[in-house]
Amino acid sequence: MLLKFEKCLDRINFLLKLNGLSLDNDGRNKTMLQRLRKNWWYSIHMVMFNVQLCGVGAWFFQGLVVDSKPTMTEVTYMIPCIVLCLSGDVKVYCLLRYMHLVNELINLLRKFLSKAVEVDEELEEETGKWVKLLFTIFKQLLCLFLIGYLAFAVGPLLIIATHYYTTGEVKLILPFMVIYPFDEFDIRVWPIVYMFQLWAAWVAVFSVYGPDGLLFTSCTFIQIQFLVIENDIKRMVKNDARNSSDTFKKELVQLVNTHRELIRSVELLESISTLSIFFNLMSSSLVICAAGFNLMIMRNLTLVAPFSSFLVFGLVQTYFFCNFGDHIMTSSMGVGEAVYNSRWYETGAAERKYLLIILLRSRKPCRLTALSFTDLNLNAFSRVSIRTYYKIKLSPPFVGLGVRNTLKRVCFSMHFSAVFC
Repeated sequence: MLLKFEKCLDRINFLLKLNGLSLDNDGRNKTMLQRLRKNWWYSIHMVMFNVQLCGVGAWFFQGLVVDSKPTMTEVTYMIPCIVLCLSGDVKVYCLLRYMHLVNELINLLRKFLSKAVEVDEELEEETGKWVKLLFTIFKQLLCLFLIGYLAFAVGPLLIIATHYYTTGEVKLILPFMVIYPFDEFDIRVWPIVYMFQLWAAWVAVFSVYGPDGLLFTSCTFIQIQFLVIENDIKRMVKNDARNSSDTFKKELVQLVNTHRELIRSVELLESISTLSIFFNLMSSSLVICAAGFNLMIMRNLTLVAPFSSFLVFGLVQTYFFCNFGDHIMTSSMGVGEAVYNSRWYETGAAERKYLLIILLRSRKPCRLTALSFTDLNLNAFSRVSIRTYYKIKLSPPFVGLGVRNTLKRVCFSMHFSAVFC
């Protein structure tokens, strides 16, 4: 199992290195400036990437405040792109800011997985299923990212070719609507700007994919350790229920300490990822709404592909976040159920004390939260999905309206409500 964990870490490290990041082994709590200085290649990426993001923000400001020229279609075209870029910034910030906690978490998981434990065939099959699911999720998310990226990269070229074929006129366009201090449609600079925007999209994609992979990997192996503890309790209490030897007590003490350290690992993961989880849940509804809105009104098939991938990605990513959080909660409570269903009543007073400690700790489930506003579970996914569905249902009357009129009607027709009500 340790080899599989190291394989997952190698994959995450490879994805992070594409942007100039890495999981270092330095456990010291450095400042953000020190970490950016160490990851200097990513710092260059970050500066140039956020310059591009500021240009998109300037386009929004000009459209919404100054001249109100963009239609709702144009605005919703850019919303998924902006949210993806901001999400990448937030996730990388959390990763760098809490790198010392990331190292502590990885060392704890290595410590758990390096212990030789006796597992039955059923547990081995169960853990193998979760590791296989983790690798499948890695592949699915990567495919969604690459499909969306390629669609945004190739889509404008296809539109230019189609327009030239029908009208005989070359009309240059770019993947993203950005304000530059020069004429970006000048044929001399247009190819450079085009490649620069594709590079910015590449940075955004892997700024999201790498930290998400670390979160999913940590959740999977933490859940596996809860299953291992549950299996140990069933095995030990069943075989040694009437045994009060020092060996049995020593194993119980070790089990209590392992359970405490495993709860600590969930707390570390919560500290690392709670901000990015909050941003994900808050923005996923917006991304799904914008992508669904564009799919309902767009007639250009070349633009349908990227928004289809955005829609599927928004739903799938939110589901995976909530699903992993839900499994951590249920598996942590399963430890207490294993104690309760064991033959604890046949053990001695000292052994019951250790089992009671585990039982009391398991009464409060381990959980991941979005800045403590909501628990990360399937109920949160249901709320996000239902609210998003009704928001998309309200969108058709606003097609073709200006942005200001649309915002007024939206605010009038529905109450502003957060995802976590």
